[in-house]
Amino acid sequence: MNESQRQRLKLMAERFSEWLEAINYSRKTRVNYTRDVKLFLAWLSDNTAINSIVEVTPAHLQQYQIALYNFARHDDNNEAATKEKAAPKRLSVGTQANRLAAVRKFFSWLLSEQQIAYNPASTLQLPKQPQRLPRGVLTKSEARRLIEATPAVKPRDIRDRAILETLYATGIRRAELIALMIYDADLQTATLRIEHGKGNTKRVVPLTQAAIAALKLYLEQARAVFVREAGQVRLFVSSRSGGPLDDDDIVRIVAKAANRAGLSKHVTPHTLRHTCATHLLKGRADIRQIQKLLGHRRLSSTEVYTRVELSDLHEVIARCHPREKRSEKQK
Repeated sequence: MNESQRQRLKLMAERFSEWLEAINYSRKTRVNYTRDVKLFLAWLSDNTAINSIVEVTPAHLQQYQIALYNFARHDDNNEAATKEKAAPKRLSVGTQANRLAAVRKFFSWLLSEQQIAYNPASTLQLPKQPQRLPRGVLTKSEARRLIEATPAVKPRDIRDRAILETLYATGIRRAELIALMIYDADLQTATLRIEHGKGNTKRVVPLTQAAIAALKLYLEQARAVFVREAGQVRLFVSSRSGGPLDDDDIVRIVAKAANRAGLSKHVTPHTLRHTCATHLLKGRADIRQIQKLLGHRRLSSTEVYTRVELSDLHEVIARCHPREKRSEKQK
């Protein structure tokens, strides 16, 4: 493949990115899909004899899938590498699936643009990802400590407390929280409207009384301290710029709260989403109600929370098994 053909493929990737933006894909998805498509096109250029995208066949895509599976790199930053050769690090199943999903979407776009006559990726199967229990789910007491460790006194702490209460009360995603507008929070009806959910879906979720109180305090006493422009309608704003918060801001807020609470677990915004779902399930909430709350399109995504953890099994055995059950006297 000559330089002109390489440039043509690069231009295709850029147009694909513009199309993703036009159909309202999130910035994060656009960046990831564009990057993964460029990696695929580079692989095509280096490992096949094709001269144009129209020459790609299902066989090429199978070869690429195998290449992803076999891909391994050495971590040069590993301190052990200075003493002995570090073990190669393979791509996770999730990373492989994400890269193939981007390629599949790319060829779907090419077909819709009539740049190819048929879609060679139509039969491409993504690797099955093992379902794992969410790690680091907080106990009820840990969740309470996390939230209450942030005192609702200073304006920034009042904002952070409202963010923590909202994340734990609703289980919404970090991006959904950032996208909230001031009119999305209806404190009178105790609801929060999610206008920009994953896949551009919409839903309305209930608010707890604790979240309502925290949001009311934030709106009345803290938000106006940060906002610098009259037209700013984002619910949660930066104390530095007065503009919207970003992903890193929310991560820092949660990590700071965990540090204040003295929690040894690695706590992220997604930890609060998992914790919310787990606590609702243990409180005997219906699985389909949790699905609706979290905004999962498929029930299988929610069912991961129904798996019983080993610690729960130990507790059941100790309490119920006739060869393990202790009498009240022994206790």
